[in-house]
Order: sequence, then C-alpha cells, then structure tokens
Amino acid sequence: MKKQLLVTFATLALTLPLQAQDFPSLSLKMAHPLAQTFPAAEWDKWFAEEIERRSGGKIKIQIFWSGQLGGLTEIKNLVGNGAVDIGVFAQAVHASELPLTSVSAGLLNRVSADAKTGFELARASYDSKTVIDELQAQNLKVIKWTVPSPYKLLCNKAINTSADLKGLKVRAVGGAYVPIWMEAYGMVPTRVQATEIREGLQRGTLDCNFGPIEWTPFSDLQKVAPYLSDLNTGSFTTFQMYVPAKTYNAWPRSVQTLFTQVAQEAMQKDLAALPKVEAEAIEKFKATGGSIVPMKDLQNFISRSPDMIQIWVDKSTKDGLGEKIKELIPLQRKAAQSFANSRN
Repeated sequence: MKKQLLVTFATLALTLPLQAQDFPSLSLKMAHPLAQTFPAAEWDKWFAEEIERRSGGKIKIQIFWSGQLGGLTEIKNLVGNGAVDIGVFAQAVHASELPLTSVSAGLLNRVSADAKTGFELARASYDSKTVIDELQAQNLKVIKWTVPSPYKLLCNKAINTSADLKGLKVRAVGGAYVPIWMEAYGMVPTRVQATEIREGLQRGTLDCNFGPIEWTPFSDLQKVAPYLSDLNTGSFTTFQMYVPAKTYNAWPRSVQTLFTQVAQEAMQKDLAALPKVEAEAIEKFKATGGSIVPMKDLQNFISRSPDMIQIWVDKSTKDGLGEKIKELIPLQRKAAQSFANSRN
C-alpha cells in the first residue's frame, strides 16, 4: 500500500507540471472602458485572475480600467485591428456596424423579461452562424457578456401613467430600435453613454435614465432622479468581452478551452449573484430617498407597446438582411414568451 501511494504521488508530481506546460506563456492586455468598481465588472477581474491561476501563471491578463487604452467607442476597433488582446465594449454602441449581433442579443425592448432569459437569448444568438459570420468578418470573437437586471426608467419626476412619459428626455441605448419604442409613448430618445448618465441627469439634458437599478447607487443617480418606475422594459446584454478572432484561432486548443470554460463560470457566477445585487441596490435606493412608482395604467401601456420583433424583421428585410435573420427570429420569439409570465 505504501509503495502504491508513493507511486501515486510521484505520478501526480509529474502530471501537474505537464498540465501547466500545455499552456504557452502569454502576456495579454485587456482594454476596459469602465471603472473596476462598476457593477458586474468584478467578474471581468475574476476572469483574468482565474485564467492566470488555472494556467499555472503562464497566461497573465493585465486589465487597463476606465478607458486607459481606449474609450467606449474606440475599443471595438482596437480589438478588430489586433491592437489589444482583449477588449470590453457595448455592442449597442456599434449597432450600425454590428446590426445582427447587437439586435439579436438584446436591443429590442420587451423581449427578455429577466436576466436569465436575456442571457440565454445572447448565448443562442452568439452561437448562430449569422452572428458568428458577422463578427468573424470584423475579426471579433465574443468571449463573455454581462446581463444586468431589467432596464427600468429612473426619472426626475414620478411616472404614474403612460401619459406622464410624453416629452421626457430619456437615455436611449444605441441603434435604431430603442428610439422607436420610446417614441411610441412620446418620449424623446437621447443618446448618452453609460459613463455620462449622472451628468446628463444633473444638467437637465436627461429627464430619465434607461437602465438597471444596480447602476443607480453606484453613480448616486437617486440624488438627481429619485423616482423609479416599476415598468419592466426587458433585460439586455450590456457589455461584452471580445478577442481578435485571428488571435483566438491561433491559440492552441488548451487556451481556447480555458478561456471558454472560465468565461462560462464567470457568467454563471454573475447571474447567480444578480438577485442579491438587485435587492441590495433597491434597498439602498429607498434608504437614500428614492421612491418606486407603480404605473397605474400598465395594461394600457402594454397594449400600446409596439411589436419590436416584427419592426426589426421588417426593417432588416428592407435593408437586405431578411435571409440572414431567419435563423434569429425564432430565438427572439422564444425569449418574448417570458413576458407572458411577467407581471409587468
């Protein structure tokens, strides 16, 4: 028995170094537009640290936070050109350049009623040939993504009924589709990036933020917009992590597998933590003077809500993308069923 144990330990001692040798030595730079303390950004940090740990220290990822290597609108090109090894950016900012990727993975309102549905829609979309081909053509490979709690309206006045929305300047995520939904209720869509929301509300260029509740206490938005509508407009994938496709394809299988596995774990941890994050954000919001305002004519609001999927289908067909989105339409319709079980 003693001899057998010695042989086993010797075998393990030989195996562990060999496993570490399966990974090449890589020193990678990640361009990140957000502060390290931004909600859910900790999972990008966890991802980088876990890659280094599991590779036995052979693969190191240095994160340059707060736009040190490029701003929110610049990182996509830095990744596509191979100027950075890894980049985090919001596909919504580049909706015109990534029409299939951005819309199929979350730019349509009232499609995914919760974060889990939004995550699964993104996963299915990113796995589709249509989206893979679009990203490949721009030298992009998506590694992981973030889906926050449902987007709601945080305003400087109470939204009691859908009529109260008329004339309000509301932050609109990039692309042509969010403005269509907002304009159906008389809102004035206003293009403001995530890092500029508080300034917009403070200066009056915005009346409402359109985003998840966990962004509110992080930026102290309740000080300038203390009224949160309970209206659920859906969950969207916000920030995505990309690597240059050519770089990814050149990595040995061991590195590709490592990145995929760690990314999947990071996203699952993010989703699992989200209910607590959302609940804590709501409590902090209320404790610091914020009020949650129920919409009294919710059914009227819902009945007037445009069919954004059909609008997307019609516009895509007009733009010559009808054949390409055929693979994506069932994914959207499946996700939209989540609202059938939602109270709002």
